[in-house]
Amino acid sequence: MQPWPAPIPGLWHRVRLSAAVLLIGGLITTATGDDSLARAVPADVGLFVELRQAEDLLLPLVEPQVWLTLAEMVGQPAALDDTEQWRQRVEQTVRMSPADAVRALFSQRVAFAAAGPRNTQDAVVLCRPAGPPRTLIQQWQAQPLPTSGRTAVYRLPYQVGLAVRDDLLVFGDRLAQTLFDEVVQHLDGHAAGTLAEAPAYRQLLSRVPPDPDGVLFARLTRAAADSTPPATTAASAPVPSWPELPRLLQGSSHVLLALHRDGRLLHVTVVGDAAGAAASPDGRPAGLLGPLPRRTLLAWAGHVDYARLADLAQRLPERSVFRVAYQLHERAGTIQRMTAALNSATCVAVGLVDPPHRQVTAPPVPAVALLVRTREPTAAFKEWADLFHHTVALYKLLSLKLAAPPRIPPIESTEIGGLPAERLDLSGLIAPAPELTPIGELHLCWTLDDDVLIIASHADWLRQILVARHEQAERLDDVLALARQDPTGRRDNLLVAQVGPLADLGNLWLRYFEQALPFVLQESWWRNYQPGGGGVRLGLQVTEDAERRRLRVLTVNPNSPADGLLRPGDEIVGCNGRRFTTSQPVQEMRRGLSRRPNARWIDLWIERDRIVSGRRIPLLFVDPVETLRRIVAVGQVVQRVVYTDDLPAAAGPRGHLTLELRTEPGPLFELRLTPAEPNAGD
Repeated sequence: MQPWPAPIPGLWHRVRLSAAVLLIGGLITTATGDDSLARAVPADVGLFVELRQAEDLLLPLVEPQVWLTLAEMVGQPAALDDTEQWRQRVEQTVRMSPADAVRALFSQRVAFAAAGPRNTQDAVVLCRPAGPPRTLIQQWQAQPLPTSGRTAVYRLPYQVGLAVRDDLLVFGDRLAQTLFDEVVQHLDGHAAGTLAEAPAYRQLLSRVPPDPDGVLFARLTRAAADSTPPATTAASAPVPSWPELPRLLQGSSHVLLALHRDGRLLHVTVVGDAAGAAASPDGRPAGLLGPLPRRTLLAWAGHVDYARLADLAQRLPERSVFRVAYQLHERAGTIQRMTAALNSATCVAVGLVDPPHRQVTAPPVPAVALLVRTREPTAAFKEWADLFHHTVALYKLLSLKLAAPPRIPPIESTEIGGLPAERLDLSGLIAPAPELTPIGELHLCWTLDDDVLIIASHADWLRQILVARHEQAERLDDVLALARQDPTGRRDNLLVAQVGPLADLGNLWLRYFEQALPFVLQESWWRNYQPGGGGVRLGLQVTEDAERRRLRVLTVNPNSPADGLLRPGDEIVGCNGRRFTTSQPVQEMRRGLSRRPNARWIDLWIERDRIVSGRRIPLLFVDPVETLRRIVAVGQVVQRVVYTDDLPAAAGPRGHLTLELRTEPGPLFELRLTPAEPNAGD
């Protein structure tokens, strides 16, 4: 079996030089006006990102782990080993390092355009370089290609096309019938309409502060899927849809983010074209988030419809103890009484604890708490306590079937932070001797503070929250003050992420794993612990062509891994760098999926319009260690993130995202190992 070259990893398969760099600009992201590059792309592009004078924002993004994070975010995941190959190909293509390429090409004005948010592999990068284009063309030894228009077209290594018109450079796939070809035709005047003239783009742009330093525009509507009844194979099945858009943007067909810089603060305004949801009558979520401890790592406050709990319960497995318990409580009326006593204003907060009984020297442990404002505080507390007591009793009854059921002690009444509370010690579920594990302990504890029901995973985290709420410790109010003030003065949804401290914590845990649990750093270990057994579905319906040794795509399921990357009529001729070699390509495809070299994607070879090209299909894969690495990478660039929205606004809902850059490498607050190692101070 003769191996084929694998698709170029990361983002170099479609102008890898800068697509990854620019898509983070969509999150911390173009200036508009007569010189905007939106005037150089067709009106129907589905994703457009532009930045001006953003060299200091772009340079940190060429760091390998940050680059990998961006690749994952835009659906083109890559492995750490790919970054060196990526750097080599950048240098071979433009004869300069990635950092020098950013300075020379992207420091003035740069844009990224693609067919849509789910289809970024066929994309173009546009820029106005710092120096004369002619000098760069000579330095790159670009080979001129025939052209019928005024736009000069050149060929660079690795199938990268270069178009030059006046002081504008355009990079893309030089094959015909790609977005690169469309842009070239557009520059030559053979296509009508530009994005800058598109009504949807102009309308959203009018709702953000003038003269932004960056813009991200995305179309969220897509054509309906092919309805032809197909034959089903093992490689086809529905997959979970995208996560829901934020409440602010639900129902939007188009979304725009506009960036304004203020020193180390990046203020991003978020608008959509939906009417937007009305503000909840049960307000005051900011009153739950602001008084949290200053050392809170991550917190969200908004509104939850607790009356919809029945829908969530129905999604649990039929024999789940939680579903059985829910149904029993529902019949007894406990659920209805509790939800009637709750307000919709809710907050989820993640903080840190140092387990006092832990004997293993390890980093702080994340702890989570749920804060719910109540209409009837006493009734809410009573119904929650009854519900939980009965659920624990049911669990103990059902666990008698086990040969050695985990020991769960009784729920105890106690005092936490000066308030009466109840606590259930779940540490026995971690291990027979939890104090000998890095986790140390796990609780479920709750109390009532004024009209707020607080439920926490650790007693010490509950104590920290109560101390801050009673103004006896520093709080998150100062962090919220980083955000721009909402025009309406109403904060309906809020998010605070202290990304720098999250990265510092991630670094501590990664070092701990290297020394104590090195096996968890291997992707192969996590393959055995995937939700649902780790089954993989691409969302394709195909027919098998045994004679030609290929699979013909009939339909692509909406919101599936292959959606936006493959289309009906494509022919799959190989996977994992090898062409199908037998008359049973379906079986070869199944084996390729189960034996793929990297769990987070599969590389396919696709024949479309008689041209064979590679497609990297991202796949859902849960790897907490890899998530830690991504957090650490982003936390080297961004210190804190604050998001608020104001509902309603005069012209529709509007959100405000503020990012504080990490200008100092030092920690925002101290994190240490506990208990202290012997002679740690020597």
